[in-house]
Amino acid sequence: MRFPAANFAAALFLLPIFSGSVFADSVRSKISSSGDYLSLIMIGSVSQVDDVSATSGTLQERNTDDTTAAFGIALGYNWGNKGAPIRSELEYHYRVRFDFDTRVLGTAGYQNQLSTHAVLFNAYYDHQLSETLALFGGGGIGWAQNVSDVTRTNLAGAATGTNRTDETDNFAWNIAFGSIWSFSENWDLEFRYRYMSLGEVSSGPHIDGATIAADTYTAHDVIIGFSYRF
Repeated sequence: MRFPAANFAAALFLLPIFSGSVFADSVRSKISSSGDYLSLIMIGSVSQVDDVSATSGTLQERNTDDTTAAFGIALGYNWGNKGAPIRSELEYHYRVRFDFDTRVLGTAGYQNQLSTHAVLFNAYYDHQLSETLALFGGGGIGWAQNVSDVTRTNLAGAATGTNRTDETDNFAWNIAFGSIWSFSENWDLEFRYRYMSLGEVSSGPHIDGATIAADTYTAHDVIIGFSYRF
């Protein structure tokens, strides 16, 4: 029996669609076999504050950018096994040791050891490249508390110092992209770049009545994450 040319052409057309469907099912069975996951994240960051001001005197910016570190956890759900290539997660991280130093000329120097608590709700779209590798992009919104631990040192007269701690609560947001490698049945390794806005920073009023503030605190994060899929 002769095989009609039309049937042959149809077979050629449907073969890649069928193969792609089988491959997609294979990917989903590997990466999205279970929705829940828990991630441990380690963050290296280049951070800076901008629009720095003082309520009195002439302000000199001594150090307004720094490299910082952070660590955190994220609890998420992968909707891939529901047919949507999307992940949603709740993240907490803690940033340490941003050296933010300023001086009011002729009056005092302010050494600020800045740290941050952040809680974020993130969502990502995953694009599968293979059974074990995916690219993703997305972002999130949340809350950041910037904690300023400031030592004020007199520049005139006795070089005595005073200390105070101030907390500033802010709306935070981020955008990110990266890749995920599923290196075992339940474990993923993630590499991610993230730009993040952490809101405002403020310290004071100090003993002389001055308040030192920065309108924007931003960070360029490089993130390595280890995720366990339940």
